[in-house]
Amino acid sequence: MLPPSLPPETDLAQAPAEPPRLTLPDPPLGGAPARLGDRAWITGLVRDAGAVALGHLHQVVILHHKPDRSIVTTADIAAERVLLDGIRRRYPDERIFSEEEGQLAGSGTARWYVDPIDGTSAFAEGLAHWGPSIARFGVVEGRLQVTLGATLLPRINELYVYDGKPWFNERLMSPISAPTSQRTVLLPSRFHDYFRLSWSAKGRCLGGTAAHLALVARGSAAAALVAPGWSLWDTAVGLALIDAVGGRILRVADGLPLDPLAHEGEAFVAAAPEIADEFVKCAVPA
Repeated sequence: MLPPSLPPETDLAQAPAEPPRLTLPDPPLGGAPARLGDRAWITGLVRDAGAVALGHLHQVVILHHKPDRSIVTTADIAAERVLLDGIRRRYPDERIFSEEEGQLAGSGTARWYVDPIDGTSAFAEGLAHWGPSIARFGVVEGRLQVTLGATLLPRINELYVYDGKPWFNERLMSPISAPTSQRTVLLPSRFHDYFRLSWSAKGRCLGGTAAHLALVARGSAAAALVAPGWSLWDTAVGLALIDAVGGRILRVADGLPLDPLAHEGEAFVAAAPEIADEFVKCAVPA
């Protein structure tokens, strides 16, 4: 069950306090280009953006609709400004691809993908599973991959960080396994537009793609189905987390492993290894 919505008159300053931010330096990252202290830094940055978004929660102003029918709100723009300013201060020369602002110039191969509020519709409806998601890609062992990223669900105070290791609320995540009781899967809100699904267990749509992938990584759901048309700012953190805990990520088209850079936008499933092959066969394109 989702947590009850705060009444409109609630003073957000009186909501339950967040746990204190990290203050200790992080250990070296074993060759990854992310610098000492980046986990603490990115935690603070997404918390700042999440706090800005929460300030708009009961006064959502929709600015316009995108061609894919998703919405852009004043909260998206305000949270995005916090994220972009923070990245520019710490990494002034790196490229940024942001959902609302577009591409910001930079040099070198490293780049950032920024989604100020993944799950804006859920945010506008007063639900819980939405929030900022940002990821840095850098070259590690000759391959471009996520070196640092974070997804925050500020309404329920859930923080997911990847820095070469997977973290949930500042604790290392355990290896993934499929829940044995219900085998619940997470679905996109308009999955019926894209798939015929023959799955015998429960299906839920809680909010944004970033949230769904994070929940699979920490074992709260057995799998997530992601519809075509996604961007790296939606998925990069969650895919890095799932890979780090031993999950599998398969293309719906052929059941083969997904390469997020080569196959951006293609429908896929992310799942615990025990059910990945079974679930991908159940998701038939409509």
